[in-house]
Amino acid sequence: MKDIKKSSGMIDNQTLIIEPVFKDKAKTRIVTTHGTYYSEESTLNILEGACNRYASTLEGRLKATKKLMNYSVKTPLLIEPNDFGAFPTMSYRNLECVWIFNHPFYVVELSKGKSVIHFFNGISVTVNASKHVLLKQHQRLHTSLNIYGMYHRKK
Repeated sequence: MKDIKKSSGMIDNQTLIIEPVFKDKAKTRIVTTHGTYYSEESTLNILEGACNRYASTLEGRLKATKKLMNYSVKTPLLIEPNDFGAFPTMSYRNLECVWIFNHPFYVVELSKGKSVIHFFNGISVTVNASKHVLLKQHQRLHTSLNIYGMYHRKK
């Protein structure tokens, strides 16, 4: 288990997922393309810090995406809108919410409301979400990133 002093610094375009855990002092597990890390910070605090690095707040990023895309629930988070973001598996206020970042994956549904996400680098993660929700959320994230990118390039 690797510890991180500044957990929000681990959130970048190499992050695969960030999820809550309740293991010893750890509150969050961060899975990246280069390893798995644990933090004593909450998932939302880590995401807030990541948004702050790109001159915004978590609420500000979510509000902007809601307005741009007309999403009312489970809004994708564009942390660095020209590069990467993540989508929630459920309401981001739910303590069990897992954030999945914009990397290619495929999904195998284990049972109603439980699936395994397989990333193409061989990492797999089980989450409490249906295959339908995961694929829809993945599409919403990529659509948001693409539309923001088009608006940004036009200006």
